[in-house]
Amino acid sequence: MIYEYPTVEVEGRPLGDTFEVRQCQLEVLDGEDTGQRFVLNKPSFLIGTDPLCDLVLKDRTASRRHCELVAEGDGYKLVDLNSTNGTHLEGVRVGQVFLPPTSVFRAGKTRIRFGMAQTLEPLTRDRTRYGNIIGQSPPLRDVLAILDKVAPTDLSIVIEGETGTGKELIVRAIHGASRRASQPLEIFDCSAFPGTLLESELFGHERGAFSGAAYAHKGVFERADRGTIFFDELGEMDIEFQAKFLRALESGEIRRVGGERTLMVNVRPVAATNRNLDELIAEGRFRQDLFYRLAKVRFRLPPLRERPEDIPMLAEFFLDQMAVGLGHRPLLTSDAVDVLVHYRWPGNIRELRNMIERAATLCDNRITGDYLAAELGVRPTHVPVPHPAQSAPPPPPSDSGGVQAYLMASIESADGDPVPLREAKDALVSDFEKQYLEHLLEKHQQNISAAAREAQIDRRHFYRLLKKYDLMK
Repeated sequence: MIYEYPTVEVEGRPLGDTFEVRQCQLEVLDGEDTGQRFVLNKPSFLIGTDPLCDLVLKDRTASRRHCELVAEGDGYKLVDLNSTNGTHLEGVRVGQVFLPPTSVFRAGKTRIRFGMAQTLEPLTRDRTRYGNIIGQSPPLRDVLAILDKVAPTDLSIVIEGETGTGKELIVRAIHGASRRASQPLEIFDCSAFPGTLLESELFGHERGAFSGAAYAHKGVFERADRGTIFFDELGEMDIEFQAKFLRALESGEIRRVGGERTLMVNVRPVAATNRNLDELIAEGRFRQDLFYRLAKVRFRLPPLRERPEDIPMLAEFFLDQMAVGLGHRPLLTSDAVDVLVHYRWPGNIRELRNMIERAATLCDNRITGDYLAAELGVRPTHVPVPHPAQSAPPPPPSDSGGVQAYLMASIESADGDPVPLREAKDALVSDFEKQYLEHLLEKHQQNISAAAREAQIDRRHFYRLLKKYDLMK
């Protein structure tokens, strides 16, 4: 099966066979502790003379709890803990400061080198389960392979996919495996509030800020401080508000409506949408700079009908879950599996779960193909296999001249059933896109940048289309 687009992109590039990991290291440069080295794999790292510190110094000029390194965003912040002799960076005493990628700071009289390095870790795609996320199709294997890598980081994530494809399940898995797991996970539905209310809901408001504000209200950013915010239905966010939203994400600063005080917050944004963000950006309905800020990692989940190999696993998983409450576990017959695999599932995994739950409740020992076919309104033997239409001569060239694309699509399946209009139209569009890309690549001798410029589309979007149609050389 050819999938429409890369399921996972990291920093705008499709997932390869390795994942780039940032590693932070400390090395003591002088004093009795010279040579001590540490790899920072914790959200915070304590330095001082106290035996409970992560780096225990013998330097008498250092305080018991002298300073701390705190992971924030893509780097580390150095925080002095009210030490007696101070913490210094480049000769300047600091309270808290973000450390450059390579730097030397001083705790008491001890100099410590801080360094960030990037290493490549291999990815294995043999996992078929991550908590309640189940799947063996290539797209799901990509998702499962990367979850352990991205979850402990603070990388912001965008998840795209139709309703019911499991976007929120992935968000919860990411938060649960992150360094913020003990902190709040706030869920905010961007489609539930008009633009006039977004600022109050996200940033909060003070008492009396507007008519009806009878009390002070903490916004989502405040409630999620040190944790994760899941922005659901991101594509529905009011375009006029997106600039303020971007500014809050980049600065970590918010101000309640009607307030004068600036508040600092530290949140990890994870967003999901069932809209095509590339199209929204092209139409001017979503800010490109906001997209780049959020989509450090991008999951694009194909619908269930495009990964039928996952359906039997999911069905059996749902039956196992329901057996505990029902007191029995019906058998899913082979013809029932056949019906499930060939159904189109417009409601995706949510619809499949509801179907299995209903069947498990109403069927005693066996769930048959006849039962499921009747419930889903299809014939038990219906297997919609698209086939090429009968050969027909290409249409004559138009008077407009130039290079023409000749398109064909099936209007009936192999057993004579009509192909749904949307499916036939999608096939035509795909056929056109592939011919269009092939022509531009040939015209520009495989120069992707030149071809993207002529197509007047973003190079990253052009690259994804090449992957979609397997045109990468």
